[in-house]
Amino acid sequence: MKRTVAALVALAALLLPVAHAEGYERFASASDAALGALCGALDEMQAYVYVYRDFGDTENHFTQKAKMAGANDALVMDMDENWRDFPYDGESCIRCSQATVPGDWGGWLFLNGWLAEGETAPRLNDGSVDGQGLDLTGARKLTFWARGEYGVETVEFFTCGFGYDGEWGTPVVPFPDSAGKHTLGYVRLGSEWQQFTIDLRGEDMSSIACGFGYVLSGEKSGAAESAFYLDDIRFEGDFSGRDAHTMLRSYDTDNVYIKNAAFSYDNALAAMAFLATGRRDEAARLLNAFVYAVEHDRYRPGRVRNAYAAGDITAFPGWDGSARLPGWYDARSESWFEDRYQTGSNVGNTSYVALALLQGEAATGDRAYLTTAASLMDWVIDNCSDGTPGFTGGYDGWPEGGEETTYVFTYKSIEHNIDAYAAFKQLYARTGEQRYAYAADSALAFIRAMYDEQARVFYTGTLDDGVTPSADNLVLDAQVWAFLALGDVFAPYEASLDAVAAMRTPEGGYPFCMSNVNGGWWAEGTAYTALMYRLRGEDEEAAAAMDALESIQLDSGLFPAATVDNLSTGFGLFDGSPWEYGTAPHVAPTAWFVMAANGFNPYAFPDGGR
Repeated sequence: MKRTVAALVALAALLLPVAHAEGYERFASASDAALGALCGALDEMQAYVYVYRDFGDTENHFTQKAKMAGANDALVMDMDENWRDFPYDGESCIRCSQATVPGDWGGWLFLNGWLAEGETAPRLNDGSVDGQGLDLTGARKLTFWARGEYGVETVEFFTCGFGYDGEWGTPVVPFPDSAGKHTLGYVRLGSEWQQFTIDLRGEDMSSIACGFGYVLSGEKSGAAESAFYLDDIRFEGDFSGRDAHTMLRSYDTDNVYIKNAAFSYDNALAAMAFLATGRRDEAARLLNAFVYAVEHDRYRPGRVRNAYAAGDITAFPGWDGSARLPGWYDARSESWFEDRYQTGSNVGNTSYVALALLQGEAATGDRAYLTTAASLMDWVIDNCSDGTPGFTGGYDGWPEGGEETTYVFTYKSIEHNIDAYAAFKQLYARTGEQRYAYAADSALAFIRAMYDEQARVFYTGTLDDGVTPSADNLVLDAQVWAFLALGDVFAPYEASLDAVAAMRTPEGGYPFCMSNVNGGWWAEGTAYTALMYRLRGEDEEAAAAMDALESIQLDSGLFPAATVDNLSTGFGLFDGSPWEYGTAPHVAPTAWFVMAANGFNPYAFPDGGR
């Protein structure tokens, strides 16, 4: 009887957000802290433009270095941008080592560079072609931290001024920087970190190719070899008018493989958390970034990647014009690497971005969001249909590199198809186009086929044949998301939620999968399970899950991905290693907690999308 009553309550609750309903007000403070963390991270992305934040960080700009040498260019002039000893902040800083002799000078420029069509290695700017400078309109100052090795080093630091004669300040190239050189003159460094500021107020910062530079001379710096360190070089100001498209870093982590990644699923969740709390401006920043990404894909428009570069994904001026993708720089091989999953496109992430865009269109009426969502789900229909119910997984890799760099999947995931079902259903409601109704029916037929009536659970999906159920791993999201997405269609599958209840840990959290071989629990899954119980009117279970989450919320307002360093998912990665979650702060559980605290179902639409 409890299940039947709960189902009736749930059908009504699924339709609309029920922000801070009675009994949930006590989670408002934790929700506000979580929302503040997301807002703060987004604001920081738009308050600063980094020249250097950390080695290999995708937030770095002006990444191409040009050596300036006087008469004796054989002197030592080295930079190590991955110096790990005693950085000011983060994991690394820049160590500069340079020798000077009387009557000579030398230094380095930090340039934007440019990438010629068909080439893969960027060139240094020469000022002969327009459009190679970054638009830094709104920059009020450049700040950086520096220290000397012995506290006697004397160096000139400057910004801007590319393409001008150093002595007279007159242009010597057709397209110089829009602002002349701004220098601190020669300053003597101490042995402790010190912050320096170059004032840029009132300057035209609309096209800057040289973000930073330094010079040493025999006359000013002495006839010796100097060593000094730089860190946190950044422009500060009001960049709200800058044509930037920003995405949130998914994890606060030192893991080189994911530290630069803004996963699309996480950013779609953050956008919907903003919408759940009426933060339309913040939501629009992320949704507009997705529109840009889809329109400026490296291969061709109409798809979304599983991840983008954390920070501003806008292509550098003079580069190839595509949305920036994540990766990492390996110092030993002096090569840039990308991850095949992050650069790929799967149906679940694509559908989640479409859901966020559709929620944005429902809240704001912006038709660009609807158009982009439709193009994404058209991609799913065109690329992930195999003639049987449901949609295949998508692909990993780089379609721009051809078949040999693209790993096409033939399996089908219930999670992907749950997401696709909701997106297709809403697209049909918004457009009336029959192909979306057919696609929704196909996804729903697959979801139903993944339910085992005897075991009373939804399976994760199929083997590579796209038909045979994969029954080895029982996971949380297959059960919970089915409820959140299916609405009144879920009634025959009520018993699947018994498996959810069986997964609950003594702490009140929920793991990724039933086996949970390494122990601990999963913050993201616990948050959306809390939302499920809330929408069903099972307030005791919802509150217990939210209490568990509140107990692990970090001082920053974020939540760790898991309560242990190796939370098992029961799945493996393409290289054979186990896929596990760790304790790094993570955007996804933070966004899900905000939605749970506000009763916002990302799969539900109040305007007839059901």
